[in-house]
Amino acid sequence: MFDSIGDMPLHPLVVHAVVVGAPLAALLGFLFAVPRLRAWARWPLGVVAVGAFAAAVVAKESGEGLQRSLGITPGTPTIGPLIARHSMLATQLLVVLAAYGVLAVLSALVVGRGGAGVVRVVDRVLPALLVVVGVLVLVWCFRVGDAGSRAVWNPTGTQTY
Repeated sequence: MFDSIGDMPLHPLVVHAVVVGAPLAALLGFLFAVPRLRAWARWPLGVVAVGAFAAAVVAKESGEGLQRSLGITPGTPTIGPLIARHSMLATQLLVVLAAYGVLAVLSALVVGRGGAGVVRVVDRVLPALLVVVGVLVLVWCFRVGDAGSRAVWNPTGTQTY
């Protein structure tokens, strides 16, 4: 189901949605943490965070489908361990994006909704958590992409760029 579109593998196409969506969600979380930008970033944050998570689910499933169709296992010489590492990091990114999506939607729904002049604990804690988990999103997005690109473009580690 998640293997291809026509004769093209789906994975290299859909990863671009994660590469754009995850950092954009993190950026919107950073903007949401600034009280005067909160109203502007509120709903885009929730929508983009959920969309990035959905794209990551499709990317992970399509990557596993591509791996199966190519017959790559962790024991496959040279590329097998690299793909296994990429897959492990992608699973971790999925967990981080799920947590970020929950935080983003929860923040959009409850932060700053306490009435005029009321500053609640959640108005400080949730934006701070968004920033911390947003940094994790950026770091894991980089790590997953780096592992995947090394597996595809430099599996022997002999190229220097």
